[in-house]
Amino acid sequence: MTIPASSDVVVIGSGPAGSITAALLAQKGYDTVILEKERHPRYKVGESLIPDFWKYTDLAGVTDKILEEGFIAKAGGMVRWKGEARAHTFSDFGYNRPAMHVERDKFDKILFDHAVSEGAQAFQEVTVTGADFHQEGDRESATVHYTNGDGPGTIDCRYVLDASGQAAVIGRQEGIREMDDGFRYLGVWGYYEDSKYVSVEGKIHPFEDWPTVPPTTFVTSLEEAGDSGWAWHIVLREMTSVGIVIPIELVKSVRNEGESWEDFFRRRVLEVPVLGELLRDATCIEGSVQSIRDYSYRSSQLAGPGYFLIGDAAGFVDPIFSVGVVLGMYSAGAAAWAVDYALSSNKSAERARALYSRQLQGRLEVARSLALPRYRSEGEVSDLAKTAIQLERPAVRELMYVVSSLTTRSDNWLEMVGGEAPELEEGQLRTIEQIDV
Repeated sequence: MTIPASSDVVVIGSGPAGSITAALLAQKGYDTVILEKERHPRYKVGESLIPDFWKYTDLAGVTDKILEEGFIAKAGGMVRWKGEARAHTFSDFGYNRPAMHVERDKFDKILFDHAVSEGAQAFQEVTVTGADFHQEGDRESATVHYTNGDGPGTIDCRYVLDASGQAAVIGRQEGIREMDDGFRYLGVWGYYEDSKYVSVEGKIHPFEDWPTVPPTTFVTSLEEAGDSGWAWHIVLREMTSVGIVIPIELVKSVRNEGESWEDFFRRRVLEVPVLGELLRDATCIEGSVQSIRDYSYRSSQLAGPGYFLIGDAAGFVDPIFSVGVVLGMYSAGAAAWAVDYALSSNKSAERARALYSRQLQGRLEVARSLALPRYRSEGEVSDLAKTAIQLERPAVRELMYVVSSLTTRSDNWLEMVGGEAPELEEGQLRTIEQIDV
């Protein structure tokens, strides 16, 4: 199949945001083309999903395919922060469907294949190198430049949806991608076989128990990093994802001279209380350790004539609370609405862009405020975040407060809402006297 010379929409990338928005637009009858740099299934870290993602899989009609795969339904979240352990379950906040631990290569491929089944044309191993944007009166359009095994090419379209993740193809081109100085961190992660895990009651279980005793997403602080550094432990069906996040300024002091990143990672995770016990008899999978630095950024503009930024291409904050995939799916649904609004009946594209930008910017700032160790709201962006929080149902606001209280970030939440802490029902925030190691 040859990449067409034109289409209504070009989607750059096919992670959750790209595939969901492609499926939604194809369902509406728009000619939709996906250009993916890699080939599915492809590796991606970020395996913990909060249950809000189901509303977007429902919207796209892909829920049954996700359920058929049989991913792990997790019990909730467990955080050990500065020696104190707390936990929560989503069912205590009105959720009747579970949060999940997913292998992203399989999860993303399901979404990608679904977009194709809904009518999107998909082309893999195609690198988008940039785009030219055009505006003639009220009409917006773009010419996307790409290269693949056949050489360079172009495709004309009405809108480009940039879902290229950290590559942020359009954001970099337009000079609107900005590093977030609040998150100057290094992330190092890898995968283990036969790791133990923590249940929501605070008990340690062998890996093989996960089909009968659901695991939690386990997060713990790092003693040397104050409120900033942390580690994760996420049980998957055949292995466990483990990672540490350290402020850049502390890296030299915690890494031994001449120590490789893999050796540093294997040593450091065993030194972390509880986490080290979970991994004591586990085996780090050879070649699985990877690292990234300065991974958080924002975009000064989320949409412009002929384009929308969605998913991680729009912005990426510290992933401590596992909101990235849901934010990506939210942006996908909002962008699909905006494109449909702009293209149908020649409605105002400028208004569609403004509505999209306000809604997504507010939610990105909420995520940023809850992830920062210290946050003080100011300016238009923070006002958008305060509005976004108020749009959530009360149970979701309570959950936000509880999640922020698992670490030391509840002051951030109170700053955002401008009020007092909500009155929680018994059991919504569980204190674990001792994790049974």
